[in-house]
Amino acid sequence: MDKTIWQESNSDRLIHQLYQTMRLFSKTLNQEIADTGIYSSEWTILNLIHHREDCAQTALSQYLGVEPAAISKTLTKMEKKGLITRVAHPNTRGKFIELTEKGAQAHRDLSSAVAEHRRKALQGLSPEMLQGLNDVMLRIQRNLSSGE
Repeated sequence: MDKTIWQESNSDRLIHQLYQTMRLFSKTLNQEIADTGIYSSEWTILNLIHHREDCAQTALSQYLGVEPAAISKTLTKMEKKGLITRVAHPNTRGKFIELTEKGAQAHRDLSSAVAEHRRKALQGLSPEMLQGLNDVMLRIQRNLSSGE
């Protein structure tokens, strides 16, 4: 490929495709798990806390790249559903998020449906293609983060 800047129309199509793909990914995951009353954004948090056991609210915000106010709103909804609890730990200012038993059960119940959705989305992609896609996405993220 020519080392000059890619044509604007090509980059427009690429960015449009990125948006459309992730919107469809979230939409279809939400459809797959709709009967549980849990949304894909909540699944992401359940899964993260499951793997970390407990997590600071600020760390969730940073890891997910979401504004603290947006995370707080989602966590409040999850708390009302009985999926998580926010606890103060001694010698820290922020709140830590932990799964309740209901949240842990929801994670167990949803794990296979989420894994199947991911398998379907990524079918036909070789490990090399997946690694290449991950590398490209990380590069785009670094490019955009360098100005912060």
